[in-house]
Amino acid sequence: MLSEVLGGINRVQVAVVTPYFYTVEFECVLDKHLQSLPYSDTNTLQMSDRGKVLWTMSPEENIRDEIPPGAQRVAVDFLDSKTFCKNTHHIKGEALMRKRHLEILGYRVVQIPHFEWNSMELSTQDAWKEYLKRKIFKELSP
Repeated sequence: MLSEVLGGINRVQVAVVTPYFYTVEFECVLDKHLQSLPYSDTNTLQMSDRGKVLWTMSPEENIRDEIPPGAQRVAVDFLDSKTFCKNTHHIKGEALMRKRHLEILGYRVVQIPHFEWNSMELSTQDAWKEYLKRKIFKELSP
Protein backbone atom coordinates (compact mmCIF):
# COMPACT_ATOMS: atom_id res chain seq x y z
CA MET A 1 0.00 0.00 0.00
CA LEU A 2 2.88 2.35 0.77
CA SER A 3 4.35 1.75 -2.69
CA GLU A 4 1.04 2.82 -4.23
CA VAL A 5 1.08 6.04 -2.24
CA LEU A 6 4.68 6.80 -3.22
CA GLY A 7 4.32 5.87 -6.88
CA GLY A 8 5.91 2.45 -7.28
CA ILE A 9 7.55 -0.48 -5.57
CA ASN A 10 11.03 0.81 -6.45
CA ARG A 11 10.42 3.93 -4.31
CA VAL A 12 10.31 2.06 -0.98
CA GLN A 13 12.93 0.00 0.79
CA VAL A 14 11.94 -2.55 3.41
CA ALA A 15 13.91 -3.52 6.54
CA VAL A 16 16.78 -1.04 6.18
CA VAL A 17 19.51 -1.45 8.81
CA THR A 18 21.02 1.82 10.08
CA PRO A 19 24.52 2.44 11.52
CA TYR A 20 22.95 2.25 15.01
CA PHE A 21 21.65 -1.21 14.02
CA TYR A 22 18.03 -0.15 14.09
CA THR A 23 15.85 -1.77 11.48
CA VAL A 24 13.69 0.80 9.72
CA GLU A 25 10.51 -0.95 8.61
CA PHE A 26 10.02 1.21 5.53
CA GLU A 27 12.29 3.87 4.07
CA CYS A 28 11.70 6.28 1.23
CA VAL A 29 13.48 9.36 -0.10
CA LEU A 30 11.64 12.59 -0.88
CA ASP A 31 13.16 15.40 -2.93
CA LYS A 32 12.81 19.08 -2.01
CA HIS A 33 9.44 19.17 -3.84
CA LEU A 34 8.16 16.22 -1.73
CA GLN A 35 8.25 13.82 -4.68
CA SER A 36 9.44 10.29 -3.94
CA LEU A 37 12.67 9.21 -5.59
CA PRO A 38 13.32 5.68 -6.89
CA TYR A 39 16.02 3.52 -5.30
CA SER A 40 16.70 1.72 -8.55
CA ASP A 41 15.87 2.24 -12.18
CA THR A 42 12.73 0.47 -13.34
CA ASN A 43 14.55 -0.76 -16.44
CA THR A 44 16.98 -2.78 -14.28
CA LEU A 45 14.22 -5.15 -13.14
CA GLN A 46 15.23 -8.62 -14.29
CA MET A 47 12.61 -10.79 -16.00
CA SER A 48 12.93 -14.50 -16.72
CA ASP A 49 12.03 -16.01 -20.07
CA ARG A 50 8.68 -17.13 -18.58
CA GLY A 51 7.76 -13.56 -17.60
CA LYS A 52 8.50 -13.86 -13.88
CA VAL A 53 10.45 -11.28 -11.91
CA LEU A 54 13.89 -12.33 -10.69
CA TRP A 55 14.28 -10.97 -7.18
CA THR A 56 18.07 -11.10 -7.03
CA MET A 57 19.88 -8.12 -8.49
CA SER A 58 23.35 -8.83 -9.79
CA PRO A 59 24.63 -5.29 -10.47
CA GLU A 60 24.69 -3.67 -7.04
CA GLU A 61 25.43 -0.25 -8.49
CA ASN A 62 21.81 0.01 -9.64
CA ILE A 63 20.65 0.63 -6.05
CA ARG A 64 21.14 4.20 -4.92
CA ASP A 65 22.69 4.71 -1.48
CA GLU A 66 23.40 8.44 -1.54
CA ILE A 67 20.64 11.01 -1.82
CA PRO A 68 20.62 14.18 -3.94
CA PRO A 69 21.04 17.60 -2.31
CA GLY A 70 17.83 18.88 -0.72
CA ALA A 71 16.33 15.40 -0.46
CA GLN A 72 15.44 13.74 2.82
CA ARG A 73 15.23 10.16 4.01
CA VAL A 74 11.90 9.23 5.55
CA ALA A 75 11.50 6.35 7.99
CA VAL A 76 7.93 5.08 8.29
CA ASP A 77 7.51 3.36 11.63
CA PHE A 78 4.38 1.44 12.65
CA LEU A 79 3.98 1.48 16.42
CA ASP A 80 2.25 -1.48 18.04
CA SER A 81 0.62 -1.59 21.47
CA LYS A 82 3.91 -2.61 23.18
CA THR A 83 5.37 0.77 22.21
CA PHE A 84 2.94 2.63 24.47
CA CYS A 85 2.44 2.79 28.22
CA LYS A 86 -0.44 0.62 29.39
CA ASN A 87 -3.91 2.17 28.86
CA THR A 88 -2.47 5.43 27.50
CA HIS A 89 -1.20 6.93 24.27
CA HIS A 90 2.17 7.88 25.81
CA ILE A 91 5.12 6.45 23.89
CA LYS A 92 7.73 4.56 25.93
CA GLY A 93 11.31 5.79 26.18
CA GLU A 94 12.81 3.13 23.93
CA ALA A 95 10.67 4.23 20.96
CA LEU A 96 11.45 7.90 21.65
CA MET A 97 15.18 7.18 21.80
CA ARG A 98 14.95 5.23 18.54
CA LYS A 99 13.21 8.19 16.90
CA ARG A 100 15.89 10.59 18.16
CA HIS A 101 18.69 8.35 16.91
CA LEU A 102 17.07 8.10 13.48
CA GLU A 103 16.71 11.89 13.39
CA ILE A 104 20.41 12.24 14.28
CA LEU A 105 21.17 10.01 11.29
CA GLY A 106 19.23 12.41 9.05
CA TYR A 107 15.88 10.65 8.84
CA ARG A 108 12.50 12.32 9.05
CA VAL A 109 10.54 9.83 11.17
CA VAL A 110 6.83 9.26 10.54
CA GLN A 111 5.31 7.24 13.35
CA ILE A 112 1.97 5.53 12.80
CA PRO A 113 0.32 4.39 16.04
CA HIS A 114 -1.69 1.18 16.01
CA PHE A 115 -4.76 2.87 17.51
CA GLU A 116 -4.93 5.31 14.58
CA TRP A 117 -4.18 2.72 11.89
CA ASN A 118 -6.77 0.26 13.23
CA SER A 119 -9.45 2.84 13.96
CA MET A 120 -12.94 2.68 12.45
CA GLU A 121 -12.17 5.94 10.68
CA LEU A 122 -9.56 4.07 8.61
CA SER A 123 -11.60 1.04 7.68
CA THR A 124 -11.11 1.17 3.89
CA GLN A 125 -8.02 1.00 1.69
CA ASP A 126 -8.71 4.48 0.32
CA ALA A 127 -8.81 5.86 3.86
CA TRP A 128 -5.48 4.14 4.65
CA LYS A 129 -3.88 5.61 1.53
CA GLU A 130 -5.13 9.11 2.34
CA TYR A 131 -3.87 8.71 5.91
CA LEU A 132 -0.40 7.68 4.66
CA LYS A 133 -0.31 10.60 2.22
CA ARG A 134 -1.29 13.01 4.98
CA LYS A 135 1.28 11.62 7.42
CA ILE A 136 4.18 11.42 4.95
CA PHE A 137 3.68 14.49 2.79
CA LYS A 138 1.85 16.99 5.01
CA GLU A 139 3.93 16.48 8.15
CA LEU A 140 7.15 16.84 6.20
CA SER A 141 6.24 20.17 4.63
CA PRO A 142 8.34 23.04 5.99
